[in-house]
Formats: sequence, C-alpha cells, structure tokens
Amino acid sequence: MTKKLWGGRFAKEIHPLLEKFSSSIATDYRLAECDLIGSFLHVHVLFGAKLLSRSEFLALKKSIKELLAIVQKGAFQYDPAAEDVHTCLQNSLEKKAGSAVQKLQTCRSRNDQVVFDTKLYCLKESVYLHQVLLDLGKSFFFLGKKYAGLIMPGFTHLQHAQALYFKDYCGAYEAMFLEDASRLECFFGRLEITLGSGALAGTAIPASIYTSEIKKALKELRLNDPLYEILPPKNSLVNVSDRDFLIELLSALAIVGMHVSRFCEDMILMSTKEFNFFELGDEFCTGSSLMPQKKNPDSLELMRGASGILYGNLVAVLTTMKGLPLSYNRDMQWDKQPLFSSLDIVRYECGILAQLLKTIKINKDSLSAQLKDESLYATDLADYLVLKGVAFRKAHEIVGKLVQHSLSKNIKIKDMSEAELKQFSEMFNKSDVLKRLDPVFSVNLKKSIRRK
Repeated sequence: MTKKLWGGRFAKEIHPLLEKFSSSIATDYRLAECDLIGSFLHVHVLFGAKLLSRSEFLALKKSIKELLAIVQKGAFQYDPAAEDVHTCLQNSLEKKAGSAVQKLQTCRSRNDQVVFDTKLYCLKESVYLHQVLLDLGKSFFFLGKKYAGLIMPGFTHLQHAQALYFKDYCGAYEAMFLEDASRLECFFGRLEITLGSGALAGTAIPASIYTSEIKKALKELRLNDPLYEILPPKNSLVNVSDRDFLIELLSALAIVGMHVSRFCEDMILMSTKEFNFFELGDEFCTGSSLMPQKKNPDSLELMRGASGILYGNLVAVLTTMKGLPLSYNRDMQWDKQPLFSSLDIVRYECGILAQLLKTIKINKDSLSAQLKDESLYATDLADYLVLKGVAFRKAHEIVGKLVQHSLSKNIKIKDMSEAELKQFSEMFNKSDVLKRLDPVFSVNLKKSIRRK
C-alpha cells in the first residue's frame, strides 16, 4: 500500500475493499494542477510564518514548480494505488524534495485542499466555457446574418403561428447562449477562493500572513489577474463544508444543456421529410445498419439525451449535500464525478454545435411553400381591423370565422371576392387583405424587436 497522509492513530491497515471503494485518484487526478498551485501558495505562507527554513522553502518551491510543469504538459504518471490526488502528489514531491515534504501538511488539511482545488478548477473551466458560449452565440448570429432576408414559419404548440425572419429564429438561440455566458460570468465573478481553513476551525497563522504571502506566490506563478484573488476565509467552517458554488455551476451547465437540447429538437424535427426545412452535414449524421437510405441526426439526439445526465448530475450533488451536518463529511468526495461529467458534456456540445451550424443547408423552396399557409397571417388581419376601429376581441372573432369559412369551403382567403370578405366585416378591403397575406409585409409589420 502507498504512503498515506494519515494513519498513526490506527493499529490495522485499511480493509482492501474499503481502500478500493474510497480511492478517488481515478477521478480527482484532474485537480493535480490546482493542488500543486495550492501547495506552492501554502509553502510561501509557511515560510512567511517562519515554519519552514529557507533551505526547506526553496527545496519545496523548486520541486513543486518542476512537478507542476510536468503536470501541465500532461506527462505526469499518476499512481493508481494512491488514495487521492493530494497523497499522490505529496508522495511524488517527497522523491524530489526529501524530508522537507514532511512539513508540507503543517496547518493544512485535505478538507481545505480539496475545496481550494475544486474552486480553482471551477474558476478556470467556467472562464473557458464563458468564452466558448460567447463564440457559440456569435455562430448563431452569423448564421442568421448569412440568410438575413430569409423568412420562415414560426411555431407555438408546434403549429403554424406567425411568419418570422430566420435571423430572428437564430437570434433566439444566440440570446440563450449569451445569457448562459452571462450566468457563468456572474458565477466566476463572485467565486471566493480561500486558503487557511485547516480542517474546519482555521489555523494558527495570522490572516495577514496568508494575504501577503499568497499575493507574492501568485505573482511568481503569473496568476496575478484579479480573477485569481485568493484570501484567508471569512468563515473556515462554511468554507470546508460548502459546495454551493459547485451546485451553482452544475445548475448553469444544466441550463446550457437544456438550451442545446431545445435546438437539437428543432433541428431533428425540421430536418425530417415532413418539415424538410434544413439538411445537416453528413459529418454530423450516421446511417442505419439495416436501412441503406437512412441519414440519422445522431449528433443531435446524443446531445438532446445528454441533458438528462446534466440534470442528474445536479440532482446527485444536491441530494448528497442535503443531509450533511457541519462541517466536512467524506460524502462530499462524490461531487467530483458529476462536476467533471457535466463540464465534459458541455465542452463537447458547444464544440460540436459550433461546427454543425456551418454545415446546415436551408431548403428555401420548402420554407416558401409553408409560407403560403394563410393562417400565419390571421393575427395581421385582426390587427388590420383594429386599425380600422374594431375592438380586438371582435376583430379576433371576425378573423376566426373567416379562417373557418376558408377551411370549410376549401377556398383561399386571397381568392375570395371583396363582397365575400365584406360578409365578415365591412372594414375589409381586398387589396389591403392581400398585402397582409404576404410574408415580407407581415414580418415588416413587427416593429417592437430591437434588431441588430
């Protein structure tokens, strides 16, 4: 068994089954870079508190920086037998720095380490995804701009509602993903990363030393961006036991996944022969093992399905946390798998969507055929009567009867005579009615949208 960070109080070795069940190295190895950054800050604090000699400080600092460089290159070999990433890295540092490593855990607990590591990891990932979501929003904007004059039917209840610009349809998803980006910006903008909680009650090192020494260490690591402000905790008890920040990030990621899923559902429906609005690039589809003609939108279906995992990850951590007494409990080890899973899924989804949008082909003939449905312009006809002085409720009733007459008699409104139109309202003028049955005229009647 590998060396652990604890054990003096125990007469027997941990049971092999529990050893295997409790090991987290297969998951939390991703925190290695953040853990080493935390160790680098911590040795500065220990030196500032005169708990390390200069030679010990230099040996530890040098070893941590060397190991950090190896981890950042992706070249570090993790020990699968290690209890967790903290143990694994400390054992590796001992080979480099010798006995000085025995002082590394002074005034530090893994309770504090793990929350520091996780918060720093969440900060880095959320900053990255923030930019990814901004770029995805731009992809929707440019797709809409590419087809600036294109008009399509809009839907409510999955039925024809009103005509709209395709760019406004794209703008809806642009707005969703920009809001997602804004949500992440809020998250990392107020994320408080701290050192100095110890196991739960703080440490004997004054807060002023933490503040001054951490600042020096961050500058040395070139992490002196305001986002990386790291301070001693306001309340050490809540710091080691709180996972609200992680739940908040999982919630934001679940909302991203929901937006992705809604777009996927649109594309799945609208690329069928029944709609035939869009065609997806072959590189984002697969075939059938039996039916040679099939072109299945598997990429979209997989992303739509992944929303269930994103929701499940959020609920999993909420459920884990709901019954825990203060402060730290080992149950919290189970927060990493949902976090990493959700981050991976959203990374993949945003990357795939950005590329998939470039491959979409639009069937303008199908859209034009759908725009001949006169029910799309019924609201415009009601508004026309309102402008003539008819109360809206009455106008709504008149146009409803007109549409019903059109359907029951199988006659287009545009083909009705003026006399026939006037049977429903004396206010109808055929030339005015025909104008309002035109998709371009219809979309340009809408003035309230602040279009770019």
